[in-house]
Amino acid sequence: MVLYKLTRGRVGGRVEGMPCLLLRTIGRRSGKPHTVCLSYLPDGDSMVIVGSFGGADHHPAWYHNLRANPEVIVQNMGRTFAATAETITGAERERVWEQRVAGAPRYAHYQERTDRRIPLVRLVECE
Repeated sequence: MVLYKLTRGRVGGRVEGMPCLLLRTIGRRSGKPHTVCLSYLPDGDSMVIVGSFGGADHHPAWYHNLRANPEVIVQNMGRTFAATAETITGAERERVWEQRVAGAPRYAHYQERTDRRIPLVRLVECE
């Protein structure tokens, strides 16, 4: 993450061919900021991140944090902005899931490893 920040995403801005962003959430228990590097899928004017956690049986900490406080900070390459995180549900979730799996089939394997439904989260820039 340090190199991503220092190089404005020129280093660390892509992982396995997928674009990456830095997501800063506020810890639901600690109240302290936490930053993680995540791949994302562009979706119109927003970005979608996947709470796969490699197929673990529990959601990643960042997902619990943004559910408690959906106001996040996103760094996408050299651009940093405030966003609201929204969990995608229903038919829209299925559409976006199919797009994600088509671009990165490993997500289908992650879903096979766990009984939980892997969440998809849309990051919508605040105006």
